Amino acid sequence: MLHLKRQLPYRPTERMNVVSYPIRDIVMEAKREEAKGKKMIYLNIGDPPQYGFEPFRVISDRVKGALDENWKGYAPSEGDEQLRKTVAKIEKCRPEDVFAVAGLTEGIDFFFHSFIGFGEKVLLPNPVYPLYLSKAKQFEGDSVFYRHDADGQIDVGNLAKKIEGAKAMVIINPNNPLGSVYSEKNLSEVVTLCAEYDVPIFYDGSYDQLILEGRQVDFRKIARDKIPFIYGSSLSKVFSYPGARIGWVTFHGDKWSEVKNAFFLLCNQRLSVNWEYQRAAAAAIVDPSYPAFLADMKRKLLERRDTFMKMAAKLPLSFPVPKGAFYAFMKIETTKWRKDLQFVRAALKEGVVFVPGSGFGRQEDGVYFRTTFLPEPHVIEEAFSKIRRIL
Repeated sequence: MLHLKRQLPYRPTERMNVVSYPIRDIVMEAKREEAKGKKMIYLNIGDPPQYGFEPFRVISDRVKGALDENWKGYAPSEGDEQLRKTVAKIEKCRPEDVFAVAGLTEGIDFFFHSFIGFGEKVLLPNPVYPLYLSKAKQFEGDSVFYRHDADGQIDVGNLAKKIEGAKAMVIINPNNPLGSVYSEKNLSEVVTLCAEYDVPIFYDGSYDQLILEGRQVDFRKIARDKIPFIYGSSLSKVFSYPGARIGWVTFHGDKWSEVKNAFFLLCNQRLSVNWEYQRAAAAAIVDPSYPAFLADMKRKLLERRDTFMKMAAKLPLSFPVPKGAFYAFMKIETTKWRKDLQFVRAALKEGVVFVPGSGFGRQEDGVYFRTTFLPEPHVIEEAFSKIRRIL
């Protein structure tokens, strides 16, 4: 019997309908403009080396040294022992509480995979880094958003109205995309509230060394012995080495044993992350030359942030002053633009790439976009001179 093949395309699962990453998705449209010969200024992504920031040299030197060593096999699933011991000493926890991940991106994925079940409430900041939105949807959690005040601090009163019944709360500090830095008072109030309702915290510390104004607050001291939490960081931002794809998460508190086992299983099924870069990370995070590297990076960021502030002040835009990381989340204070994607596409025509604010959660009080101020001052000046025409 002759069987006729169906001439239909293979299709991805419905789960893929919720997968998006607006920070890179907008690049496809930018590349089409570039193909027409237009010069583009990319202000969409937080990739320091793309804007002339050199990675911390110790990392590449240590990778070269590791490549000369005899070990060429898999690293332990949960992470290289040397890295886990080094991180544990800094985090004041045990090595078995530390997991190496392929950038904090993988740690976020593992967190949702192992801890957030169908319909379980997870508290996310609004605006929020898009990966958290995507992961909550993929694992069918119930995303509930807490607000910020005009200074970019967590609105604790708003949080109190939404916290009951939450499975977990996500904090990103310094915040991406706001660039705000939460104060010790603000974080202490949040921890007290989470302790009252027994809501653990996933703390994203990707930018925790990049405080441009004010002093750095150690969340671990605030939360320890009060609430269980997970702390995550990586080489990507504070060491200016996103291409290394090495991060780590640490568990704090005595309620995580089953979740840690789930993390271990997830680590097993991905086998391991790059051994050479794990060894490099272990050396870099305790290297005595790192404070000087960090000070130079912050000096450059502050110069660029100040140029950005000067240019933005001339335009109909409002936003919390970015005091950390290297982003700003900007509200357009005119009625010309009704939808953020329309504005972003108009900016593309001018040769400037932004991310629409809706990619960071639903913004009900206006039209927003996110920008980075990583480029050199003259590039920032050129970019904002271009968008003056459409604002």
